[in-house]
Amino acid sequence: MVITKAADSDIFDKIDTYYVSDHLPDLANVGGIIFLCGKLGGEEDDWIGKDGKRFIAIQLPYDEVRRLEDVRPMMLAKARERLGLVA
Repeated sequence: MVITKAADSDIFDKIDTYYVSDHLPDLANVGGIIFLCGKLGGEEDDWIGKDGKRFIAIQLPYDEVRRLEDVRPMMLAKARERLGLVA
């Protein structure tokens, strides 16, 4: 599973995709996750690729990301929720 990001330059380094990747199981049916975070906002999305794998776009709240010292727990929680891994 590939985890990547698209974010405004002022918060780009706060979005730690390696942390999320290290804390999620490798799910065979998920092709990738992209974290989006920018001043202009965006929409969350799910789609199935040509290979039948699920891809997930997760929108992070820009103002909250700017304010927080560490956004990794929020990123992991959002990813786990979208993947259906929450109890």
